[in-house]
Amino acid sequence: MDGPGLAWTTAVLAFVAAVPLWRFTTHAITIAHEGGHAMFGALTGLFVKKITVERGGGSTSFRQEKWGFVPTLAAGLAGYLGPSIFGLAGAWMLVHDISPRSVLLMTLVLMAMLLVMVRNFFGFLAVPLTGAMVWAVAMRASEDVQLVFTYIWVWFLLMGGTRQIPELFSVWKGGGEPDTGVLAKATGLSTAFFVAFFWLGSMAALIYGGVLLLRNPLPT
Repeated sequence: MDGPGLAWTTAVLAFVAAVPLWRFTTHAITIAHEGGHAMFGALTGLFVKKITVERGGGSTSFRQEKWGFVPTLAAGLAGYLGPSIFGLAGAWMLVHDISPRSVLLMTLVLMAMLLVMVRNFFGFLAVPLTGAMVWAVAMRASEDVQLVFTYIWVWFLLMGGTRQIPELFSVWKGGGEPDTGVLAKATGLSTAFFVAFFWLGSMAALIYGGVLLLRNPLPT
């Protein structure tokens, strides 16, 4: 299968996982969402207290009671943009000749770091099971299978990043959403602004990441 053929085929498979099968795959995007909060919060000086991962959502708590402006902005934005950021990073790695196995192993490292901070039963099941699937492909599958799976995984993160937004909109219209509320309070901007920002950001990542995967040759 040529490069564009692989990219289109895996995009279709990822779409099936991210849209018709969303109720069964949403926890994987929640892992990336909470991982985004935790990673960018930690990078800006916050200490993660605990993470919960549920089938349709989750939460990340930090030890500090008061956050500075930069940590609040970084940790807040990196939740709904987390899957898109990780997907875009994966697409960039693939088209710059970083092996699919390396992409999967990096995914495993991030999942292992997140698992240490998980504090609920569903999270203790969902994170290791998702990681076990990634590990099995990275360490046991052939190179061709690794390539196909990694393309699907990257597409799924990019598509899942946009798939979150309708649910965000519904919760926001219903009276409140923690991420947009915290960001609105810290910046003085409206929660509607951040709902729109997350939608535009995730769509931009999907389009740009998709172009990278569709227009570049297969990794060697």
